[in-house]
Amino acid sequence: MLKRVCSVVAASLVLFGGGPLALASPASAVSPTFEYEVTRTAAAYRDIPGTDVTFTAAAGEKSYLWSRNLSVANVTALGSGDNIGSTVAVRCGHSDGTALPADSEAGAYWAANLVPPGERSVSPALRWVFTAPGAGSYKCLLSVTSYSTIIQGGRRVTMKVPAGAELTRGTYASTARWTLPATSAVVIARGATQTTLGYTYTPGSGDDVTVVQDAALTTCVAGSTICAGGSTAYTGTQAETWIEAQPQNPDGSKCGEPITGPVAQWSISTAKHHQTATNVLHLVRSQLGGCTQLRVSLKLSNAEGNPLNLHGGYASGQIAATHGLAFTY
Repeated sequence: MLKRVCSVVAASLVLFGGGPLALASPASAVSPTFEYEVTRTAAAYRDIPGTDVTFTAAAGEKSYLWSRNLSVANVTALGSGDNIGSTVAVRCGHSDGTALPADSEAGAYWAANLVPPGERSVSPALRWVFTAPGAGSYKCLLSVTSYSTIIQGGRRVTMKVPAGAELTRGTYASTARWTLPATSAVVIARGATQTTLGYTYTPGSGDDVTVVQDAALTTCVAGSTICAGGSTAYTGTQAETWIEAQPQNPDGSKCGEPITGPVAQWSISTAKHHQTATNVLHLVRSQLGGCTQLRVSLKLSNAEGNPLNLHGGYASGQIAATHGLAFTY
């Protein structure tokens, strides 16, 4: 079962967006319960009814999007070994249904396995920034797909997104977004710490800064086709993640001491398989000591167990895996 310990719950950003925001459009209407079938392998996304937000945006305008009251649970009774993978995404496109340009980042995903009987639901946390490729009307929404190798021999499993899931859109000053490229994906050995997802951010004129760094992780089981080095001697990976922000001068030189965010602990068992590690750091301007920039990075530590695979790049449809964002308010 997922274990998470940190002094500040990273999901707090999902609940209230990190501070008072200028809403460019209201949150999506409260959604009804949505039931759907599990497939043997990941199938096309199913859009979650009632979570869509439609808005107009100028070319290059940035919209911060985050989920609220979102969970995925089983309807069909499940027992030990009936592990169900779920990928939930925020996805954007033109409001008339046409796709974005092929090279436009269209969303971001969160993924983890439900491991019964100890778990009856998972609680995805989606945070992402949409950049309008041109002036126009756009629609963003939440989508889900669930999959498991137990779907065979006529077996059927129904999952649900309980009523109340929402997607909210806000606009902030100095909003930025970055995504870990596929070439920066890496396998982190036991006992090693990786520094990744680096980005130099210039805060705006507000007094508060929020930084998000969310990482798509997979434990490397023995014989995995995803990553090598797994052993049956371990039943998963114990990982820790946190954000580090180094104040900088405009020339890139260090300006003061690094600021470290809360440490989140993740127990990614073989059954859990994969997990999106969510991280948030809230800063006030006084912590910058007059420095004008922040070099923000994500720290990932493989504390114990099998190697840890950090995913980069995009899933089908230009949906970002490991990604970050920041804004000033």
